[in-house]
Amino acid sequence: MPARLGLPAIVIACSLLVAAPALADDTTTDTTTETTTETPTTGETTSTTAVTTTTTVVPTVAALDAADGPAIAGGQPPVRGTQFQINPPPPPPPTLPPQPWWSIVPPNSGSGRRAVYSKTQQTVWVFDEYNTLIKMHRVSGKQTPYDPAPGVYRVYSRSRYTYSINNPSITWGYMVRFAHGLQDGNIGFHEIPYQYGRPVQSEAQLGQALSGGCVRQAVSDAIWMWEWAGVGTVVVVTP
Repeated sequence: MPARLGLPAIVIACSLLVAAPALADDTTTDTTTETTTETPTTGETTSTTAVTTTTTVVPTVAALDAADGPAIAGGQPPVRGTQFQINPPPPPPPTLPPQPWWSIVPPNSGSGRRAVYSKTQQTVWVFDEYNTLIKMHRVSGKQTPYDPAPGVYRVYSRSRYTYSINNPSITWGYMVRFAHGLQDGNIGFHEIPYQYGRPVQSEAQLGQALSGGCVRQAVSDAIWMWEWAGVGTVVVVTP
């Protein structure tokens, strides 16, 4: 005898049909089973509906990432290929040694062909007519504001050999005069003086203010200045 479905079974069946698309994405699957029982004494048939629930656990994307790490390809992590340097890197820029403080040309020291003498730095710079620095050397002069005073001078006389008017035992060579002192003495560039055949100072002491007014130089620098600075050459004295 065909089974007769009661109202509850019909309602459950309709609910399953409506919810089927939504359940496809869920993690729970419902299975309905109908059982028919016939009573021998009365001849009536009783229908019993049993619902079986099966739960399937689907791992989330976050769980996969935590277990296997990012960028899974075929169950294996990606492998980076070998890298090669096509062109060599450029060399580092050259490191220049720091410029000594005494080598910086004083500001407002003129232009053109001239010799610049700084009393503070005890240094001489020589420029050609194109304002190009062609020589620099340390000297020993006088530190006071006079002998000579700062200003612009010109070479007015030269002597290959000379001596101190106040003390003739002190002599020197390559004298290039460009100024006068407070006592009207001649002031110029020359080599380190000698007294009784011995120099009054060493070349290692150049850069210190040790003279009475003239500008003492190493022998090689004195010869160079003698050959370069003719009468009329501009000399700029800075403080």
